[in-house]
Amino acid sequence: MDPQTPSPHIAPLILLIDDEDSSSSSSEGILRPKGHVVLRANSGDQAVDLVGKVSPDALLIDLDLPDTGAAMLIRRLRQSPSVHATTPILVLASTSVGRATRLDLLGAGAWDVLTHPVDANELVLRLDTFVRVKQGADGSRDAEFLDPTTALYNVRGILQRARELSADAHRSRRPLTFVAFGPVPEDSPDVRSVDAEAAEAVAARLAQALKKVTRTSDTLGRLGPGEFVVIAPGTDEEGGLRLADRVLDAVKPIETLPVDVPQVRAGLCAVDGADSTTPEDLLLRASMALRRAQGEPGSFRVRSYNA
Repeated sequence: MDPQTPSPHIAPLILLIDDEDSSSSSSEGILRPKGHVVLRANSGDQAVDLVGKVSPDALLIDLDLPDTGAAMLIRRLRQSPSVHATTPILVLASTSVGRATRLDLLGAGAWDVLTHPVDANELVLRLDTFVRVKQGADGSRDAEFLDPTTALYNVRGILQRARELSADAHRSRRPLTFVAFGPVPEDSPDVRSVDAEAAEAVAARLAQALKKVTRTSDTLGRLGPGEFVVIAPGTDEEGGLRLADRVLDAVKPIETLPVDVPQVRAGLCAVDGADSTTPEDLLLRASMALRRAQGEPGSFRVRSYNA
């Protein structure tokens, strides 16, 4: 293998943060031919906005940004859920860096400080090694947090994302809604006594419906046999009710399944950004609302926690 060719099986996504076109073009010219996907940010604020939308495999930051210090920006970026502890951050300096500055950058979370002109081979080899570690850690994290049957989050993954989304909702004062879905066995006094065959059939259909009608910003997870949850940021109770109706309408064909599961119902819990309820309690409340909806007679489909 060419030692200059990135080895990870996924093309590395590099966020380059630099307002100087010449140095940015130089770094891009090194990385793009080696298979890296390069995104550009011309300021610290733009970089923070971008990492809120994508999860980069590595970040290259110019030391002399006009709107913020590199160390301060690194600390801000490290607070983003999409910048993990294993995400490498390299600082590029136009001149040699003093010991105090270097220690400040490393203390903020930088992995290394390089000086222009950067040796092309060294830059690619460093990133190749760092990205190997990052993508390997991502794979382990995914295996730990994902349900193997549906490829949605498991309970551990749901709680991890719930903590991140709750913290973001609290900072931005935006609403957050948890919506839980599950089947109701026909003529069963115990709403949790779905047999294994029915549960798996419902799980497959519900997972399909959830992926079809939810937004990319929503978090989807499997709570247990046949039961799922959607965490919808920026969504109030009214929006949560509409979301529940969309999912339940999409899953209606479940009545044609060769198992005795005629209905799926939903329970939700919505809070505003100032609410200090823990993510664990929000998930519990949504599950409790689901239990109430499952126990309702007739065609009642959705129950809010506070209803």
